[in-house]
Amino acid sequence: MKIGVITQWYDPESGSAAIPGSIVRALAAHGHDLEVVTGFPNYPLGRLYDGYRMRLLQRDRVDGIPVSRIPVFPSHDGSGARRALTYLAFMLSASTMGAFLVRRAEVVLVVATSGTVSFSGVIARLLWRRRYVLYIQDLWPDSVLASGMVRGLPARIAERLLHALCNVGYRHATRIVVISPGMRDVLISRGVPAEKVTVAANWADEAVFRPVTVERAPGERRSLMYAGNIGDVQGLEVLVEALAQVPAGKRPLVRLVGSGFAEQRLRALATELGVAEDLRWEGVKPFAEMAGVLATADAQIITLRDLPVFRATMPSKTQGILACGRPLIVSAPGDVAALARAAGAGPVVPPADARALADALRWLSDATDDELARCGAAGRAYYDEHLSTSVGVAALDEALLATYEVAHG
Repeated sequence: MKIGVITQWYDPESGSAAIPGSIVRALAAHGHDLEVVTGFPNYPLGRLYDGYRMRLLQRDRVDGIPVSRIPVFPSHDGSGARRALTYLAFMLSASTMGAFLVRRAEVVLVVATSGTVSFSGVIARLLWRRRYVLYIQDLWPDSVLASGMVRGLPARIAERLLHALCNVGYRHATRIVVISPGMRDVLISRGVPAEKVTVAANWADEAVFRPVTVERAPGERRSLMYAGNIGDVQGLEVLVEALAQVPAGKRPLVRLVGSGFAEQRLRALATELGVAEDLRWEGVKPFAEMAGVLATADAQIITLRDLPVFRATMPSKTQGILACGRPLIVSAPGDVAALARAAGAGPVVPPADARALADALRWLSDATDDELARCGAAGRAYYDEHLSTSVGVAALDEALLATYEVAHG
């Protein structure tokens, strides 16, 4: 099948922006012929990668797959106005140039990391009669409002406009694929027919995320790693507060790998609570090296704020951690907490509960190497059975084939 993929983020971008590349490679390995339309790489720092300059159109190949890059407005800071421009600029590019560039595809796959991307599928359907599958990675406008970047009257206006935009995207899509059961429930509650919505959890890039062994010094202090975006929605304040509740001799070293506009606020909180020396800020690491980076810590942590939108959210790092066979502590609501409990890879505590998380930190300090190894192995086994590439791509492929049959009989 010839599939045109429209996505705002794509290789060589890292973190959650690496997901579309993993999707495309898996579909290519499944025998499909793909072409990608995307923006110029700028995530997560909001500036163009070296070797790129903004232009109307740039064509290249990534892993043998043709890629057309169209204009974006790069920004990933704390300014709501600039972030809005980032999404709106790509919506405009993708709905004009992008829809035109995929006009010869048999089916279009719109990877909706934001609600605005879905409009490109609507235009491809209306102008070029191309049916599309909408693969939703993030609930909009819920996640926009949860970020706190838009407040008051502008937030209410944005909520109405984005709901309307998303509803248009849902209505014109032939099939919709979501990454968690809770997300499917939300869409159905908003009037999307249940038979139209399929769950296909994201999988890890298994060429990158795999078990790696790293030699550790005997008696070395336990360490806990957070790897990802350091923003408001992650609610990392609870980790700093929990660390302060653990006696100094029992505290693991907390290593933060990534960047984000909440970093300075978290640094100030750590200083205020007297735990600044127990945090190590390590910055952004190359995506290709992440399995080795994760292996240097005794356990990983995922945190999310306790908001309704996050009950249906599945952070992309979840699959990567489990695929690497690393122990995992989760302080989050909803689907990710349920998955972590089922995986048995480590403690799961309520979101925003510093006392419960402090108990989990003490557990990490006291755990034996064998106990941690069992947690990691349990997580890897769960990934293989429920979250692997073969499982996820089969569900996505079913939606694409169903759409092809509707389009071509």
